Amino acid sequence: MIATNEIQSWIDQHSQATPQSVAWLKTQQSAAIKRFEKSGLPNIRDEQWRYTDLRQLKSKALKLNTSDTVKTALEVSITESSMPRLVFVDGHLNSEVSTALDNPGINCSSLAQLLKDQDSNIEKYFGSTLEHASKTENNGFTSLNTAFAQDGYVINLEAGVVLEQALEILFVSQSNDSVHHLRNLIIARPNSQATIVERHIGAQNCVYLNNAVTEIIAQDNAHIDHYKIQQESASGFHMGGVFIKQGKGSQVKNHNIALNGLVTRNDIYCDLMGGGAHVEMNGLVLGKGRQHVDNHTEVNHAVAHCTSDEYYKTILDDKSRSVFRGRIIVAQDAQQTIADQQNNNLLLSDNAEADCKPQLEIYADDVKCSHGATVGQLDKTSLFYLQSRGIDTAASQALLTFAFANEVLDRIQIDSIKSELRQFMAGQLLEGLEDLI
Repeated sequence: MIATNEIQSWIDQHSQATPQSVAWLKTQQSAAIKRFEKSGLPNIRDEQWRYTDLRQLKSKALKLNTSDTVKTALEVSITESSMPRLVFVDGHLNSEVSTALDNPGINCSSLAQLLKDQDSNIEKYFGSTLEHASKTENNGFTSLNTAFAQDGYVINLEAGVVLEQALEILFVSQSNDSVHHLRNLIIARPNSQATIVERHIGAQNCVYLNNAVTEIIAQDNAHIDHYKIQQESASGFHMGGVFIKQGKGSQVKNHNIALNGLVTRNDIYCDLMGGGAHVEMNGLVLGKGRQHVDNHTEVNHAVAHCTSDEYYKTILDDKSRSVFRGRIIVAQDAQQTIADQQNNNLLLSDNAEADCKPQLEIYADDVKCSHGATVGQLDKTSLFYLQSRGIDTAASQALLTFAFANEVLDRIQIDSIKSELRQFMAGQLLEGLEDLI
């Protein structure tokens, strides 16, 4: 067992864990556990974590599931999918419920299998997107993810290959008091295109920690649409990071949808390293009860002629709380940058709380950059208009709330995902509202 709040407990567990047989990964993991030994886990004294209290997590005693101890049988029902998909249970691939992807030029596999096969493609890219982020903030969770990395998905797209059908990756958490370090890697070579839907679901009231890192390397003119949809257990913890590095003319769209989970943290970093690159970051948070969702984004415009667009919306009810920090950095040589960031928060309860901190750091003089943040309640004029048309108060509030969220959902390009999320939102806002949409 791991005493989560004790640095030594993690170090001891790392020394007892079965080491990977690949020498380069051993080197990275040894360096990572040493970084963690210095940093430990964050607390509210750290500026970037001042609004996120991890005492509930740190009070837990967790066990690390290995491929030998994980339960292979699914205890959580999963819906059928028309997409090819990989299913991971408590951090490890379950091949029995996964479906193969048969497409020339695309290799989709588990990290554990590729390490076993000593695939030479991984070493060059594993950890390559973390260089800038680690200089900006080392919060301990990323170091632990590298130190304990055992499994996750790896998608390798050959140059010019286009994946017409979306690929789904499903992470299922069902073991109580467990911790899963999920390490994912997407390599999109020049002119390749793909859509990846990454889902995280958990058994009802199951207590666990998902520590997930996804790296996306989009080389010249590559196009990647990445969806991360979190429907964790109401007692689950999720500490996640998406780290993106883009080449010339590349386009990456990241959709971050957080619908459940006790405490959630997502750090999304993007380095625009080639002229003409574009990144779009869309986020939607639905908070209720005592949920806490913390989203930190950072876009680094390192070169000229790049664009970025961030659009995050949050809906909070009961005593839920959200945090958004969006940072845009424009380097001195990054002339003709265009960057926009919007964060809008809707409070449905007097006890809900939203903290937002948009940041622009501009060192160039020929740029178009803007940011905005709002925190408020439903517009009384709009409510009055709907009620004057015979719609009762509860339905009026739900319709306006749905319309608020729908502006983010409209940016989703997969019809089945868009429809599913709309139905979920409608069901959460008002029972029976589905008939009105």
